[in-house]
Amino acid sequence: MRKGCRYGKRRAAAVTLLEVLVAVAAGAVVLAIALGILVTTNQAANRSLAHESVLQQSQLAMKEIRAVVEAVVWPEDLATTMAASSLRFAKDELIVLSSHRPTTGGLFCLYRFSNKTEKTGGRGEKVRAVAGYERIEPQTRRMASPFQEFGKEFNVSLSFRYATEIGPGLQPVWQDSLADGQRPRLIWIDLLVRNEDVRDQRGQPEEVRLTTAISL
Repeated sequence: MRKGCRYGKRRAAAVTLLEVLVAVAAGAVVLAIALGILVTTNQAANRSLAHESVLQQSQLAMKEIRAVVEAVVWPEDLATTMAASSLRFAKDELIVLSSHRPTTGGLFCLYRFSNKTEKTGGRGEKVRAVAGYERIEPQTRRMASPFQEFGKEFNVSLSFRYATEIGPGLQPVWQDSLADGQRPRLIWIDLLVRNEDVRDQRGQPEEVRLTTAISL
């Protein structure tokens, strides 16, 4: 009887140890899954916050572009010797006179929006697109660019289209550029901000795209 009792106790102890090992293993699996979910959620939240920040900056940049374009004035309507040929309406460059933020005592400034490239430093040097913003009259003070808040990892580009007439069905007839002396009735602006180093779940670069049409 005594031998049987000792055997039963050893067996009970062995079963208990096995249960502990199984419980520990199960707990480790559950903890790993929970940590994985937490990390994924954290990454998604960080991406969402980063995207929201880029979106807000893009909206501020577009607001500044709109303000300039909505305040366009024409050389022939002003007491100025500047020729209409000084203006430019091209797909990747827009030069206009605008009464937005004139200099002290002035009525207008010459603004230029364009696309250019610059090299980023460090190893594996890259070339990135950066939208240009200039007040190019000699007497005006330099204005802070609405694109300067975007980091070096972002490519920022602008494109424009122009309509001088309305076609059938009241649809604008868009052109990529206008000849000297032509006045657009509508300007379509496309602002694209892209980070090639950050990809979404589909493998596409993170980007923000804003478009707007402005009537003159």
